[in-house]
Amino acid sequence: MSDDNAIRQHTLSVVQSYLALLSQGRWNEWRELWSEDSVLEFPYAPEGAVNRYVGRDAIVAYMSGTADHITVHGVTSVQVHPLLDPNAVIVELRIDGSIRSSNKPYNQRYVTFFQLTDGKIQHYREYWSPLITMEAMGGYDAYMRALYPGRVGC
Repeated sequence: MSDDNAIRQHTLSVVQSYLALLSQGRWNEWRELWSEDSVLEFPYAPEGAVNRYVGRDAIVAYMSGTADHITVHGVTSVQVHPLLDPNAVIVELRIDGSIRSSNKPYNQRYVTFFQLTDGKIQHYREYWSPLITMEAMGGYDAYMRALYPGRVGC
């Protein structure tokens, strides 16, 4: 197996672990997939929301905190798109779930970009519709209070 193929296989394995551990809420193991100085970005985050987290601890704190608000019933429609760079991959998926506070459905589609360095997630970019999340949570104000308590305007 060529070096690129071995790297690509490892990248795909990390992505599979990412999805499995995230859906199971196994945060300590999920944390180990990230490099210490990794970056998570949400290019379509609504105004007032944090759109960039830097560092493994900040990323895990945010992502594990969202699990307090969303019950995931299933992850479906997973499509993995390896890129020419064996350290990078794009994943499309759908999460079917509900919002705990409102019991409204949470059915969200995501397109995610993973970039690994030295076998760990270094850069992660997630594209999703904040409108779906806000609607399920009861509007912008409820969304901001739930995910960003204490921020200006909440």
